[in-house]
Amino acid sequence: MDLNTLALFALTEFLLSLTPGPAVLLVVGLSMRQGFRIGFMATLGILATNAIFFTLSALGIGALIVASATLFTIIKWIGAGYLVYLGIGMIIPLVKRLWLKRSLGEGLDLSEAKAAAPNASQTAAKSFWQGFALQASNPKNILFFVAILPQFISPDGNVATQLVILGVVSVLLELPILVFYGYASALSARLMKERVVEWIEAAGGGILIALGGALATSQHRSG
Repeated sequence: MDLNTLALFALTEFLLSLTPGPAVLLVVGLSMRQGFRIGFMATLGILATNAIFFTLSALGIGALIVASATLFTIIKWIGAGYLVYLGIGMIIPLVKRLWLKRSLGEGLDLSEAKAAAPNASQTAAKSFWQGFALQASNPKNILFFVAILPQFISPDGNVATQLVILGVVSVLLELPILVFYGYASALSARLMKERVVEWIEAAGGGILIALGGALATSQHRSG
């Protein structure tokens, strides 16, 4: 692997990480609602899944998954369902507040609304596994490691060593990007009214649901 190939991979990974997708939306939503620490734990879960994908790619298992239409379809539907599930969870706080406002009247104070329908605090472990499951259940990530990653591997060199190098570069690029998204979201949430945070979070949830629907209806062609 030469430096030009490594630079091209770094640019590709940077652009893919920078583009808001399910992983970014999850980190942003958790950070706004629960704080930076919880969003950071989701980031660690996402990166842990990527490490496993790099390993599977090295073992050739990823290619087998993509080649099997049945197995790929199962993963696709699991991923679509999980995206919808997460999206609904992000919309629920807004729905609760609107329902309380309608039920108890316009005079309802924000502190009273929170007391009437408190939001359960997210644990760090749950956040980690949410990030892990989200990344693992998205078949597009598998396609990346099977269809795109091999383009940067030189068959003349040591494949395992090259994958380790690419994996380290991937983490060094994606980690600060997700951390930035999480920190910026947590910081901005402190400056916003609760209802604004709820609307932004709900919008992110709606996008996740739409992405889940698009994933469910997408067609897979192997070979």
